[in-house]
Amino acid sequence: MVSLLWLAGCAGEWKIAGEPPVPTTSDTTAVAPAELASGELLLRLSMDLRGVRPTVDEILAFEADPSTLEAVVDSWLRDPRYGSRVRAVYADAFLTRQDYWYVTASDYGLEDEPGFAVAVGEEPLQIVSTVAEQDLPYTEVVTGDWTMANEILGAAWPLDYPEGAEGWQQVSYTDGRPTAGVLTTNGFWWRYMSSFSNANRGRANAVSRALLCTDYLSKPIEFDRNVNILDGDALQDALANNPGCVACHYSLDPLAAYFWGFFYYDYTSPSETTSYHAERESLWDDYAGGVGPAYYGDPGFTLTDLGRQLADDPRLTSCAVERVWEGLLQRETTLEDTESLLARRADFEAGGLTLRSLWRSVVLDPAYRVAPSEGGRRMVSPELLASSVEDLTGFRFEYAGYDMLTTDTYGLRTLAGGVDGQFVTSPARAPTATLVLVQQRLAEGAAHHVVAADRADRESARLFTEIGFTEMPGTDRELMVRQLQLLHLRLFATHVEADGPEVEANLALWEDLYAVEHDPAAAWEGVLAVLLRDPLFLTY
Repeated sequence: MVSLLWLAGCAGEWKIAGEPPVPTTSDTTAVAPAELASGELLLRLSMDLRGVRPTVDEILAFEADPSTLEAVVDSWLRDPRYGSRVRAVYADAFLTRQDYWYVTASDYGLEDEPGFAVAVGEEPLQIVSTVAEQDLPYTEVVTGDWTMANEILGAAWPLDYPEGAEGWQQVSYTDGRPTAGVLTTNGFWWRYMSSFSNANRGRANAVSRALLCTDYLSKPIEFDRNVNILDGDALQDALANNPGCVACHYSLDPLAAYFWGFFYYDYTSPSETTSYHAERESLWDDYAGGVGPAYYGDPGFTLTDLGRQLADDPRLTSCAVERVWEGLLQRETTLEDTESLLARRADFEAGGLTLRSLWRSVVLDPAYRVAPSEGGRRMVSPELLASSVEDLTGFRFEYAGYDMLTTDTYGLRTLAGGVDGQFVTSPARAPTATLVLVQQRLAEGAAHHVVAADRADRESARLFTEIGFTEMPGTDRELMVRQLQLLHLRLFATHVEADGPEVEANLALWEDLYAVEHDPAAAWEGVLAVLLRDPLFLTY
């Protein structure tokens, strides 16, 4: 009935019981990794491109003609839900999705605190997904003269948001700030604050890490430990003359000098943090040792210059390839990936640097199709868990206006293996005890919701399309078996035999549950809750 998930703690691996062992060979001949079956491949593609599981009809059609793979990919890359998947990949890079900001909705006279908190962090991510959806060149992420805002941000910030409009719109700031895509958004710089002593260096590293895949904090360096970092003059001298310090700060400090227009004297003040301060752009001369704006030796003046410099840097393109590759394969790149990454970059450039061309190239790469038994298993993120369950059942796990799987103030995002943007900055890649508890509550709520809805409206039933909640095994076994087969196909993209162990176990469970309340609907609710708690539902 339910596959057993077990962890091999010593090796740091996890698997589904019953998977075949990885083939081995006694000679040095490379063994090609096994690939996903057609249904499993369609499930992975649907989750990565649309955030939902494929329908039964889609699975059967693809199994009948797997040669339609590229057509399916092209179609799903045009699905309205594709943008959400782009945002999900870049959310782990930008780390702007968080629940708490020093300025709140009430500071602007607004009431929707959950909506405001979400909207601030979504602004830069919405820019990236809009670039993807409009097939703009990726460089627009750092050169665009527009931003994205919904009605909440439109009421709070200096934006030309259309009066009476709703939802995310492509708009512009009206406070005279430079134009450089995500580099001139409140959403990005509210996430990365700075102090006088840090002099925007943390912000510079955030840009380098997110857009160039170069993290200064990960560089191995050695420096003179005798430097008194509490002595301002001594510290400035070391930054300019100590070889261990100069190695990083030679490029970091000029990059940091670009961001003084977003420096806030009081980051809890709406009047301070809402607008850009052009009059502070030259504060680098007073607080950063006189190091002016430049990008790896190329001088500049404003963030518009920085956006152009980034757009001309080939590392921007290479990092985009690495971000999408790692996001879709759910693992870090290795030396063995070099050939594939070079090919993906070539496709990206040939496609006009559109993210759709890059996404297409990655999902058609053989490395994407590696079977779970070969280490190719993906684990659902909290966001994917929420979107797939909502699509299947119509149920969304919410409380007091907060989405429980995509927020942390009241929600369960980090407990479900997600990232909170501040303290947890990498997603879980294997199940945790808290994730299983979250899955249980979600499964129970979703099963109760969809059974009630499908029972009330048979014509619009989402999952229970074969039964009317009155059938009994003794008289209607064939219908009940057919319903269980469809549930397995819809939830796991796998076929189970009518007399197979899965169906037999599910029917036995149904009968046990029916014996408790003598309610067929309650019994089906329990069966579905168990299926939604299956470890296979956490993977794809």
